[in-house]
Amino acid sequence: MTIARKAKGSIQMTEGFKTERNGTFLHITIDRPNEGNRVTDPMLDGLAAIVDDASSDSELKGIVLRGAGADFCHGRVQGTPPPEGKPNNAFEIHERVMSRILGVYAAFRRCPVPIIAVVQGKALGFGCALVGGADISIACRGATFALTEMPHGTAPTLALSALSHVAPKTLMDMVLTVEEHDAEHALASGIVSRLVDDSDLEVTVGRVLETLSTFDRTNISTCKRFIQRGLTLDPDTMSDLAGYTLATVRSRS
Repeated sequence: MTIARKAKGSIQMTEGFKTERNGTFLHITIDRPNEGNRVTDPMLDGLAAIVDDASSDSELKGIVLRGAGADFCHGRVQGTPPPEGKPNNAFEIHERVMSRILGVYAAFRRCPVPIIAVVQGKALGFGCALVGGADISIACRGATFALTEMPHGTAPTLALSALSHVAPKTLMDMVLTVEEHDAEHALASGIVSRLVDDSDLEVTVGRVLETLSTFDRTNISTCKRFIQRGLTLDPDTMSDLAGYTLATVRSRS
């Protein structure tokens, strides 16, 4: 799926999404408020394509993801058979169903600039994974988070793969109780970065973007990559990588 490059300041509609380029940032809004911003299978492909297309823009410094209306995202639309028909085996299930979900998480990781999730209301299932998979997540104090797959007969291993940095006991609690966790718990366990009052949400997001816009794109990308990969290494290897990475970045003419 190819998404046309957006002119600065323009608003474009892709199935289920509204995108707007504003300065050095791309704003993506999940635009199905009457359906709780539930994401369809074609929307999975669309979101990954939007992020991948934006990743090639050397002027971009961040992608802002939010949901229209009262809630961020209630997850995926359940029970819709793939357009190609029912998969016949595990390989087909992975290639035609699982890979579309995992492809979104991979696009977030591949993106050289931070994905910034702006969260109000409910972030459930796939929506919770989107928040956890973002590089920065700013949430209203009234936001709630849950992994809701188990009652549908699905072990949420795909969502868990996007939440690998979250405290394991929190994840097990979310999976097995299916209860909505409040924003304070989400902050403490690493699902979100910070909490703000509802009235301060847009001001806070604006301030974060204003600060980020002043930074060098290469430095931004380097920090994202190092946090993704470097922090998982043993201390000595991490230290070497940190030094050589900074030396390389600083050597630019």
